[in-house]
Amino acid sequence: MVNGWKTKKLGEVAEVCMCKRIFAHQTSKIGNIPFYKIGTFGKEADAYISSQLYEEYKAKYSYPEKGDVLISAAGTLGRTVVFDGRPAYFQDSNIVWLKIDKSQLCNDYLAHYYKVIKWASSEGSTISRLYNGIICDTEILLPPLEEQAAIAEALSDVDSLISSLQKLIEKKKAIKQGTMQELLTGKKRLPEFSGEWNQFRLGEMTEIYSGGTPSTTISEYWGGSIPWMSSGELNNKKIYDVEGRITQKGMQNSSAHLIPKYCVLIGLAGQGKTRGTAAYNYISLCTNQSIAAIYPNDKKFDSRFLYYIIDSMYESLRELSSGDGGRGGLTKGLISNLEIYMPEVPEQQAVAQVLSDMDSEIEQLEKKLAKYQQIKQGMMQELLTGRIRLVDADVKKSPEAHMVREKQHQPTHNQHFDDAVMIAGIVNAFYSEKYPLGRKKVQKLLYLVRRKEQADISAFHKKAAGPYADEIRYKGGEPIAQKNKYIQVKRSEKGSRFEKGVQMQQALTYLQDWGKQGDVDWLVSQFQYTSVNELELLATVDMAICDLRREGKETSVASIKDLIHSNKEWRDKLKKAYFKDADIQRAIKHCQELFPDKEG
Repeated sequence: MVNGWKTKKLGEVAEVCMCKRIFAHQTSKIGNIPFYKIGTFGKEADAYISSQLYEEYKAKYSYPEKGDVLISAAGTLGRTVVFDGRPAYFQDSNIVWLKIDKSQLCNDYLAHYYKVIKWASSEGSTISRLYNGIICDTEILLPPLEEQAAIAEALSDVDSLISSLQKLIEKKKAIKQGTMQELLTGKKRLPEFSGEWNQFRLGEMTEIYSGGTPSTTISEYWGGSIPWMSSGELNNKKIYDVEGRITQKGMQNSSAHLIPKYCVLIGLAGQGKTRGTAAYNYISLCTNQSIAAIYPNDKKFDSRFLYYIIDSMYESLRELSSGDGGRGGLTKGLISNLEIYMPEVPEQQAVAQVLSDMDSEIEQLEKKLAKYQQIKQGMMQELLTGRIRLVDADVKKSPEAHMVREKQHQPTHNQHFDDAVMIAGIVNAFYSEKYPLGRKKVQKLLYLVRRKEQADISAFHKKAAGPYADEIRYKGGEPIAQKNKYIQVKRSEKGSRFEKGVQMQQALTYLQDWGKQGDVDWLVSQFQYTSVNELELLATVDMAICDLRREGKETSVASIKDLIHSNKEWRDKLKKAYFKDADIQRAIKHCQELFPDKEG
């Protein structure tokens, strides 16, 4: 047992309570007081009771206090809602709460502890209902009240972060949906594009094939090296790998065939969500017969643009395939006859890039959300069992000694050392054996994170590969990071490659202690899959915007180009393929979103 903790049964520290029973004839579909049944618990109420009945029952019978933790005793067992105190009534016996002994237990702690309880009978068997006796016999670990509060606060902070990320993801998805509706229909045009859109029949532009499934009774057809995709994997949207593998023999003895990369894939069959779902493959693979592959044709269309067009047609494709013509499924004929409006290929590519960038941002946020959810699970396992303590008994006895220890652990540092630690954080986050991390990318990321922090960027100058800081390379962060073995820099004919050093963990500890890990997380969420050329474009345009703001000049593609052209070292940038007007316009918008009203 953890020092200072106790094991108690819930029945020893609380009493199970429930509301008075409400009968069907006492409810209505409209009213003042929402009545939550087990089916609407935690959702929108679909029944109401009168204010008069509510006041009467609230006064006469058990009723929760604000902060009490309501729990489902039927249906999906153990779902919880913290009562916010607003007038509402709850179905008796199906929704209950504990009236706690506040000298032993706090509701905030209980709300988190409920999430790790595995409800079962006293014999350990699974149950279909949480009877009062089962709840009362369930054991709970109880630290002192002060520690309960600290644990609850720590876990609630992570919950708030998770909730804010979920809201941000939904907002980004809504923005993307609106952008698709505008850019894929021509209602809104990207700068520099104004030509007419033309209508094409899909079957006239490219080839369309469906796949096949080798016999599942012949083992030598399966377990080979050829990727084989089932229709359920369409929901992954971007296909970098699939679960199935078939052999050459399996492919030859079925209607399966190898399709090239960059096809638009469409689900043909099924009454679930799969029919009409679009995906895009980044590897060559085979598919089953319920998937159609629209082959790429670079001369006539951009495949990514077509993917977004088809993806936006989900509902209309399902409607098309639900009638007699489709007999409950799409066919190659129906897909071939689809009429698609498209601009010229360069505009298609620009639109696809905008939407792809938005997808990448959402993907990074979703990965970050999954990471925080995983962290939350780990924290619960550690904090609710006492393996990690948030209240240190020794600290209580000698807070002055604790402050001295904390101060001793804080290293002295300056801008050069800050850069060394940040470079280590960048290498740790962005290093990949498959995609070498070079100095140019590290410098651009370091520039961008300084902008995010609203820190001094005067060390960065307008070099050919710039913004670029010689100081950081030769006498600042980079040599310090190497000397301290946070990183190692390997040189080859292709240039310098940054890799993790044996003392990397020390630098990561500094990042955490100084509150800088969030800045690295921001870089990852924004730029994990951004190319070096794109980073050069973004950093160059941002530095130009900063200069224009200081001079009181308007930011536009023309003014950015004029500023770049006026600098001898930067002038040749305008000859690069990724510094076209549309690219600069996109970078201006991105910079304004990243650094609103922030000057360097």
